[in-house]
Amino acid sequence: MTSANIARGAADICHIDAAKVARFKDAARANFADAPDFDAEWTLGYRQAQATVDRFDKLKASNPAEYKKEIDEACPALTRGIDEVTAPQ
Repeated sequence: MTSANIARGAADICHIDAAKVARFKDAARANFADAPDFDAEWTLGYRQAQATVDRFDKLKASNPAEYKKEIDEACPALTRGIDEVTAPQ
């Protein structure tokens, strides 16, 4: 579920490439191979991240400077994390 939250933020807040997010999901699936219903858990986590997406959307409209500050802090870390997980071994 946490992986899906990360993916949602990466996709909808940081605008990380959809193909990279898909590779991240594939890597998460491989890491949680014993999960009884990975797809359902992924969907739940992805949906639960909507509140974060909404918060960033509101912040962008109400306080662009704070929005930029938070994006500049969060997105590089998300990008690095996803790059580490999806890098060829």
